[in-house]
Amino acid sequence: MTTAQRPGTSRSTAIAAATALSALALLSIIALLSPDDPSLAGAAPGTGAWWGTAATLLLQSATLLWGRRRATVPLGCVAGLSLVLALVFPSGLFTVTALPVLVASFLAGLTGAWREVRRWALGAGVLVAAAHLVNGSADSRTEGWTLVLQAVLQAAVVVGLPLLPASVIAAQRATNAARRETLEAVSRERDAKISEAIALERAAMARELHDIAAHHLSGISLMASAVARQTASAPDEARSGALEIRKQSNAILEDLRRLVGLLRDAASEDEGVKTLATLPGLIGTARATGARVDFDLRSDERREPGAGVSPLGQLAAYRMVQESLTNAAQHAPGAHCVVTVDDREPHRLRLTVRNAPPGPRARPATGGTGFGIVGMRERAALIGGSFDAGPADDGGWETRMSIPRESGHDLPERSA
Repeated sequence: MTTAQRPGTSRSTAIAAATALSALALLSIIALLSPDDPSLAGAAPGTGAWWGTAATLLLQSATLLWGRRRATVPLGCVAGLSLVLALVFPSGLFTVTALPVLVASFLAGLTGAWREVRRWALGAGVLVAAAHLVNGSADSRTEGWTLVLQAVLQAAVVVGLPLLPASVIAAQRATNAARRETLEAVSRERDAKISEAIALERAAMARELHDIAAHHLSGISLMASAVARQTASAPDEARSGALEIRKQSNAILEDLRRLVGLLRDAASEDEGVKTLATLPGLIGTARATGARVDFDLRSDERREPGAGVSPLGQLAAYRMVQESLTNAAQHAPGAHCVVTVDDREPHRLRLTVRNAPPGPRARPATGGTGFGIVGMRERAALIGGSFDAGPADDGGWETRMSIPRESGHDLPERSA
């Protein structure tokens, strides 16, 4: 037996046991009342009718164990056993057999398979009505039409009534299952979009890494060529080494171009390498569109701005500011923005972009994908930095990025 079957098996066993105990207890109570009720004549404990009814109740309860496989089958079985009891041992104890039928009808209704349930419920109702007619025929005091009416009413109550609450529960279960499936589908779709956004962001970073490498390797190639010309009188080994540097630099540059050419969009254009020095131009472009943006550079006068920050780190800083200003323009149009670059710490460069809440007449974009924040966090993780974003104290929004320096305290002094 598998683990998936155990909960259903335990539940069916508990239901069958509880039904059997309840029915037998009710049978015992009714049998004890038989001396005071003429309609229960011959139904005292130990009589054939009592034992037959007890055996029928146990069999009816046992059939409920099949409910874990097909809940409609026990409904027909318990109704059929009621008819058998009425044929063999008709007595006033027959009414106790209605309890297992009630339970079986309720369990069948929980399945929600109404096409099948309707057929079995109709058949079980006919069997219950027939059993009531057969059992009531033994009592000559009951008139014919009255007996028929009682039989129909008993079938409707015993079989039909439990289906009403069961149908409500089944509908709620189906609704909850559909809601869970919808949430899971939405979650999977969002995960797929996030994965796609990360892949696109990494492709963009690969292209930008190519631009950085191309920029610096081109410089290396030019320097190696100059060294080769300036060391004409030097030993042959030095000249060969310089020429080899140029050769290897050109080879690396060509390989990078081939590799990243597969990732580059044919419609994209080379915008040049972005660094902290290009931030004023970015902010000027934003101001030209009507945005109110202030730039606050807090630097150490003893060194150049951004000293010790790798080219990839400076590119991540530029993209973070660019994405933050774009988000502010979309979600808080017209709000005042402040870009702060704190370059005073010896080990880290910190950037903050903060925008005020949108004005009362602003029409911010409704919702967002959140992929911009995913991309900024991905860039920060790539360079070993950290990124955070969230609401500001004044109701605006703030993004923060911390970028490590490569050289720690040993930073170059500002050139004279």
